[in-house]
Amino acid sequence: MTIVLTYKSLLIMATVFCLLLSLIYNQKTKKCFTIETHTPTVNKIEKESEIQKLVNEIFNHIDQKMPKVTFAHIDNTTSTKKSKMYIKSPKEKYCVGDELIVQFDAYDHLGQKKAYGGDYLRAIISNPDTQARASGRIEDFKNGTYHVQFTLFWEGKVVVTLFLMHPSEAVSAKWKSRNSWYGNVGYLCKFTSPGKQVETKCGFNLSKEEELCEYIDERDEEYFYSVRSNVRLEIPQQIPEIIVSRCQNSSLEAKEKCKTGGKLEYPSGYVMNNIWYPKTCKMQTYHEVEERNACMKGRFFYMFGDSTMHQWIYIFETKLKNIKFLNVYEGGWSQKHLGVDTERNIHVLWKHHARPFIYVGFTTLTEERTIPREIDLIGGNPYTVIAFNIGVHFRLFPVHHYIKRLYNIRRAIERLLLRSPETKVIIKTENTSEMGGEFEGMSDFHAYVHYLIMEIIFKDINVGFINGWDMTTAFNYNRFHPPEAYVRNEINMLMTYTCS
Repeated sequence: MTIVLTYKSLLIMATVFCLLLSLIYNQKTKKCFTIETHTPTVNKIEKESEIQKLVNEIFNHIDQKMPKVTFAHIDNTTSTKKSKMYIKSPKEKYCVGDELIVQFDAYDHLGQKKAYGGDYLRAIISNPDTQARASGRIEDFKNGTYHVQFTLFWEGKVVVTLFLMHPSEAVSAKWKSRNSWYGNVGYLCKFTSPGKQVETKCGFNLSKEEELCEYIDERDEEYFYSVRSNVRLEIPQQIPEIIVSRCQNSSLEAKEKCKTGGKLEYPSGYVMNNIWYPKTCKMQTYHEVEERNACMKGRFFYMFGDSTMHQWIYIFETKLKNIKFLNVYEGGWSQKHLGVDTERNIHVLWKHHARPFIYVGFTTLTEERTIPREIDLIGGNPYTVIAFNIGVHFRLFPVHHYIKRLYNIRRAIERLLLRSPETKVIIKTENTSEMGGEFEGMSDFHAYVHYLIMEIIFKDINVGFINGWDMTTAFNYNRFHPPEAYVRNEINMLMTYTCS
């Protein structure tokens, strides 16, 4: 994923190179022609299909979680200084594996208790001595009171930290804005044929008064057309540090190696000294090149995603010298990466996921396929590993597009596992980000919504999860592209699933 945000406004111009050899452009009539015949889009969406019913159902479920509030003055918004937090039902002694519940009561700047919920909060516990950190899961009672649930993973000191990422009033505005406006991103398409070249606007939703070229996936019902608030404020410390002991019969005992089939949960583990420790299973650490080569031997890896998964392929390219990457005659970092190790029979492919893909530059669409279409082209076998991530490039568009894409991915995985149950499928969730600008469109709030959608859609399916959302929160990097010390943990999770 690469986001180049050079505009102070929300209008981010990105461009896409649409190389369609079958396209004929008629300069006189100003019409687009293709070999395919497309049914008018309006007729499709008037009839609510099974896919659209499910999309609407999930959207309504998420929508019910969102505050619907307005405010006239900042004094009525949530204040970090006036709000309060304390340990719910404190104990005299805490043991490794115990649950710690912290209550947060939101107050506005006038000192009045908030009567509604919806604040976007982020919580971590930490031990600065051992560099240990873990996330907390937040329960919203919709009345200004929240419970933050932590698992006490380690022995020793525990410090609680709570951040107000966005007050509920900002969350309400962001949710409404995201799902009612398509104007955050403008795409430019370039159509070429021998001796001719035309540039025009393209995107998910353009004025139907203009003549449009439609790019429709009939089966999956996906369509593409051509023509600030206070952020991440820490709640002042109101909870003294606690000391955790390693008691007998701890609920966190030795675990088996991680394997596919688990659920996406939060928190899913903790970090200590830059090593990730999953909550319900054991991650194998592959420190040496020979260990990774032995795990990857005889396997085909297909990876589809954005630049955060491109970080994986970069490590493969720079650290695994035995894998030779081919020149695919494409430009830019988002080009396809194809590497082979003939001695060990290793095949590695990375491709960026299909539109929407925010990229300042032209990229060809002739070989672009959505992740469901890519999965459908893979036969699968015990030596095949498919990994993908998708999310940040959808933050700037109404959420129903993301719901539909994820649901179509789930259907493709189900088809794959029917024909080849031995194939490994790994899903990486989004990373947290800098939250340093463009708060309207690129806020982590949108990634939080995506995470909730993933929990729903990929429930009860035989895949492995690399929980980037939880891991980057615990590591506390707050960067789209965390350093290599972090990325190695994601690759170790990938290798653990692969060789379990």
